[in-house]
Amino acid sequence: MLPTFATQTVTRLRPTAKTVRGSEILDWSDPDRKEIQHCSMQPATTSLSQDGRVLGISESYTCYMPAGSDIEAGDRIEYNGNVYTITGEPQTWPSATGALDHIQLNLQRWQG
Repeated sequence: MLPTFATQTVTRLRPTAKTVRGSEILDWSDPDRKEIQHCSMQPATTSLSQDGRVLGISESYTCYMPAGSDIEAGDRIEYNGNVYTITGEPQTWPSATGALDHIQLNLQRWQG
């Protein structure tokens, strides 16, 4: 379990699968949703794309969640009204004492 400052709740979004013309594809129109409590969302970076006007904003977070959380590469995270893509593989951080085991996610969102 992460320390008491890990107070955020995020929603894990996972696509369902459907068959289209004989091929199975991922369907994000109605993803499987699961709330994960006791997370810590930490701002990582933000940038602005512009050419005299704002063209887009890139924003990233690092999410720390409890060990054993149901999360996979390819899932998305919804937090504070925004949807973030998990970049890379969820990283498991085992603790030497077992007291601070957790999973780290690198999250990215682009708007523009």
